[in-house]
Order: sequence, then structure tokens, then C-alpha cells
Amino acid sequence: MSFIFETFALSKQEYAKIYSEINTNYQKYWGKSFAIHMSYGVDDKAYAYYFENQGYNQYNIYMKTEI
Repeated sequence: MSFIFETFALSKQEYAKIYSEINTNYQKYWGKSFAIHMSYGVDDKAYAYYFENQGYNQYNIYMKTEI
């Protein structure tokens, strides 16, 4: 699987949290090549996680911005 953007480095804990949330809510991301997932990070701050979507549990988070 090849992604367009370079992967944004997340801690193991944050990576697991965000992937789990995206998987849980996958229905709203289904069929979209690129998406934004809003969530609180492990530091309790709100972030937008931008990711490439190549199917269920096949994501590349390439940017994270605080909101």
C-alpha cells in the first residue's frame, strides 16, 4: 500500500486512540480518499487529524492541527 503524504509521527498511545476512533466511525469516512477526524489528543487538547483513507484500518495520518 502506497500513500501520497509522509506519515505524521504520533505516540503509540495517540496512534492507537485515533485509529480506534476512526475505525469505530468508519461509516462516515467510507469511500473518501482523504478525510479529517476531529478528536481530543492524549494531552486533552482538541485536534484535527488529516488522513489518507485506503479502506478500513488502512489510514495514513499526515497532519495534525490544534483547534
